[in-house]
Amino acid sequence: MEDAPMKLYTNLFSPNARKVHAVAHALGIELETHTVDLRAGEQRTPEYLALNPNGKVPTLVDGDTVMWESNAIMCYLAGKGDTELWPKSAKRYDILRWMFWESNHLTNTLNVLFGQKFFSGGNPDQKVVERATKDFRKHAKVLDAHLANNTYVTGDTLTLADFSVGVAFGYAVPLELPLEGLDNINRWWTAFSATDSGAILLPG
Repeated sequence: MEDAPMKLYTNLFSPNARKVHAVAHALGIELETHTVDLRAGEQRTPEYLALNPNGKVPTLVDGDTVMWESNAIMCYLAGKGDTELWPKSAKRYDILRWMFWESNHLTNTLNVLFGQKFFSGGNPDQKVVERATKDFRKHAKVLDAHLANNTYVTGDTLTLADFSVGVAFGYAVPLELPLEGLDNINRWWTAFSATDSGAILLPG
């Protein structure tokens, strides 16, 4: 008897959900997807909160295992087999470094800009936008300098770090992210987003 497919509770409006979809595609893993209606508040129902008490997407269910937090889900999926995306070597620590960096720096500014763009009723607070945009630019310069000597985020091969970091740049156009002069980021992102899995990070 074949194992039941893993279930992913998701909504592609969420950048964090989108990067899990992209990694699953890169790994060739088919997931049974369940779209959570965020506008209707389905993420706040008792049934969903029993799976993810944070009331957010994505959430992965694999038998008795329930995983939330997108970066953890990505590691869990990649850990199902042998893959260069999540190599069984000390390189994992470098991958984790950039995944933590993404969640602590890029995502913080992305969330602010995302909220002002899509949840401000058409009246974004320009001071908040300017401050978040300035912070984004500061963090992006760190990545750009790093990519001067690296093809991908952690070296010469694509890893989970690229998906974790890359999702922010998938929203560069709708969020009007300032990428001018960040030549290394633009080179990396242009190549990565042209792949089948990288393209999933692009909204729309």
